[in-house]
Amino acid sequence: MTTTISVFNNKGGVGKTSIIWNLAVSLADKNHSVLLIDFDPQCNLSIACLGDDEFSGLLESTDKHPFGETIKAFALPYIQQNRMGEVYTFLPKTEPENGVLHVAPGDFWLNTFSDILNVGTDVISGSGLYRFILPALIAQEAGRKNGIEYDYVLIDLPPSFNTLVRSALYCSDYFLVPCTPDLFSAYCVGLIGEMLPSFIRDWEQGKERYLEGNPRDMTIGKKGMPKFGGWVFNGFDTRRRDGIKREVGADAEHHRAITRSIRDDMIPQLKKIKAYNAVPNFVDVEPIAGIEDLNVMAPDSIIQNVPIRYLSEFRPTNALRGRGQWAQNQIALMNDMADEYDKLAQHIINNF
Repeated sequence: MTTTISVFNNKGGVGKTSIIWNLAVSLADKNHSVLLIDFDPQCNLSIACLGDDEFSGLLESTDKHPFGETIKAFALPYIQQNRMGEVYTFLPKTEPENGVLHVAPGDFWLNTFSDILNVGTDVISGSGLYRFILPALIAQEAGRKNGIEYDYVLIDLPPSFNTLVRSALYCSDYFLVPCTPDLFSAYCVGLIGEMLPSFIRDWEQGKERYLEGNPRDMTIGKKGMPKFGGWVFNGFDTRRRDGIKREVGADAEHHRAITRSIRDDMIPQLKKIKAYNAVPNFVDVEPIAGIEDLNVMAPDSIIQNVPIRYLSEFRPTNALRGRGQWAQNQIALMNDMADEYDKLAQHIINNF
């Protein structure tokens, strides 16, 4: 069985791309097969995994690849000609030591695709539900083409409530919500609690209409049931007191505010969804992982296309640092965060 997980927050700058990439590496290193789908028109995940030059080459239209070698090559023929296009997957520049990790690259064209999707016509009427499960179709075709039944499909998303987000959530078994220590994160998780029930109501209306005419369809009835898998506290600072790491005062207060919003705003709204249980019993109001602020290490990881787990083995880029090696405290922090991603991966393996 494949478990599909969207990493989502309508707020930007919360570290979705870094979290999904490093989580995928930890899952693969635990001998699982993982497919990353970059469904964000900014394509940061594709650039992080594959490199800027390599990704740019995949966008190019050629006689052999008229739609490039990205998600567009599958999606455009599907929506224009009602035929399956080509799915292209690639190994990341820095491969995990175990398991399998493939990347389905995104495309800036996804902005256009978002405009093509129409909730009223495609979802509520039930006439275009398959347009809204494109990530699931991509994962299915990638598995067939590569001869793999992926254990996990992870979907990176734009910071919005647009149709791309709806599409990915309709395909997902779970969604994770990264939050940063700032004034807006607590407010935004409350908005997720408000918006998701309306997404599901739309899907349920369309599904009912669709299945009246297609009672033997074995796919649509299993979609549109994303469950809240927990939240990740990302980018906070710590100080050591009495030998114990503790969040600094302001970040600790933001942590408490997000926890209250999860408990009082988000979860009660999600529990109003009648079609399925959107809040599994294992979900708690506390974060399922805490990723500290990595400062220059985070952008260096992206520039070098190296996940945090392996970054200490590579020299820092001159663009970010004058010194030729990482300091011991930086290496220690990278190792600690690699362990934290391992714990997050194990939590997912145990519960999702």
